[in-house]
Amino acid sequence: MTLSRWVSCLATSLSLGSVGCDRSPAFRILSESTRLAHDKPSPKVSAVFDDKLVHLRGARGETLGLEIRISDGRFREASLSLPPAGATVTSFAVGSLEVREPSTTMYGPSAGRGAYPDVLTPAAGPVRTNDLAYFDIAIPSLAKSGRYSGSLNVDARAIPAVLDVSCARIDLKQHPLVWVFYAPREIARAHGLSDGDSAELVDKEEQYDALFRAHGAYLASDLPPARFEARRRFVHDVAYWPVAIDTTSDVTIGADVRQWLALFAGTGVTPFAIPVDEPHDPAEKARARHIADVIGRNGGGRPALLRAVTDAASPTYGDAIDVFVSPKNIPSVQSKRNESGERFWTYNGKPPEAGSMVLDAESSALRTWGWIGERYHVELWYAWEGLYFSDRYNGGGPTDVVNDPITFDERRRGGDDFGNGDGLLAYPGPLPSLRLKVLRRGLQDRLLLEELEALGGGDAAREIVRRVIPAALGEATADAAWPTTEVAWESARGQVLNAIEERCHDDQ
Repeated sequence: MTLSRWVSCLATSLSLGSVGCDRSPAFRILSESTRLAHDKPSPKVSAVFDDKLVHLRGARGETLGLEIRISDGRFREASLSLPPAGATVTSFAVGSLEVREPSTTMYGPSAGRGAYPDVLTPAAGPVRTNDLAYFDIAIPSLAKSGRYSGSLNVDARAIPAVLDVSCARIDLKQHPLVWVFYAPREIARAHGLSDGDSAELVDKEEQYDALFRAHGAYLASDLPPARFEARRRFVHDVAYWPVAIDTTSDVTIGADVRQWLALFAGTGVTPFAIPVDEPHDPAEKARARHIADVIGRNGGGRPALLRAVTDAASPTYGDAIDVFVSPKNIPSVQSKRNESGERFWTYNGKPPEAGSMVLDAESSALRTWGWIGERYHVELWYAWEGLYFSDRYNGGGPTDVVNDPITFDERRRGGDDFGNGDGLLAYPGPLPSLRLKVLRRGLQDRLLLEELEALGGGDAAREIVRRVIPAALGEATADAAWPTTEVAWESARGQVLNAIEERCHDDQ
């Protein structure tokens, strides 16, 4: 080893706390798209840190995620400071769940056993951890574009941090792409409240909805008309809202349809109903068709009250279905029937169609949703569920979700499939998950692509998104066709920002 290299190594070892040049540094600074089990090594290259400088870049209205990953097991204190005019920084302590049984192939490939960081708890002051510290960096919508300088502190070491604010501007809360289903009774039980429509419960539900809205999604439950009024204030900044139809008889179907048409009249929001979920056999499909026909005879159907089914398009449904919620329809069926007024949405995700939401999925899996949504012009992405605090679909009771990773387990009723963190994007509190941050990252990427298109850069936006997502949903081939490293994702995002900055100005 040369003297100069030895000196460089010694300096790096002392500053990062490592014990030699051939050993990994004691911590790595990464973006939110790297979400690894504790025993997995950090990537050798970071998209935001070159071992000397933390370099962040974002649009006005965008929130960036930053994590410090400790690899030597020592407790350290971490904090991030940036000028308030450029960003508001929120610190989080990070809790992990031990995956002992990898999720089954129903969710796609598993990253395997291990302790996965996911539970984020806001922290006042520095985060003391021997594992992971996380920071949200929220750029104000009215921030001036330019460079803001600050510091990332790890114990006694102060690492220079800069934030370059672009002239681009996005608003994540306007027209969210992702609808996340929830059951009010899950929130009620988690907070010791009665299931119903009390002001106390609805206020608590609103806190959860606010959390999801801040991440590019919205919570909505398909409740009956009698329970809607207490939650009417939740219906804002969206195009579609799920509603329940009493399918006991044709008479009850008709009565509910008329109520919903009156409740949504003049709102600018279109209600939709999914009376039969995932019909598998001919009898279930026929029942979905019958209910849809009755809804239509009572004034429903497009464009007033959409009849939806979580299934691929089929001649069985005739013209009675207005929305097909399945990745299989997009883009082939969608492109052939785009003049019919039918809508084609998608839901959840499994590679190679889309990234999976389970805890042990590939770390950037949920980032794909925003890019795939933009690639295929998806109007609404349905996430089942977001607050699945008890395994009620399989006859199970409450799950200790901050300690037990298996949330959905068909083995309770004789099946084979189970998933770690399936249906769970936030924890009781409400507390966000690290997976929710990754979802937000992709949804913000989508808005940046839309910003580029709005500025006249449609060709550039389409070229970038097709390169990043060459195939997904119904076009998917055998293997997932999207990036799996934060460097690749951030390189594509940087190209979008570059293209925007060629076209925009600070006063826009």
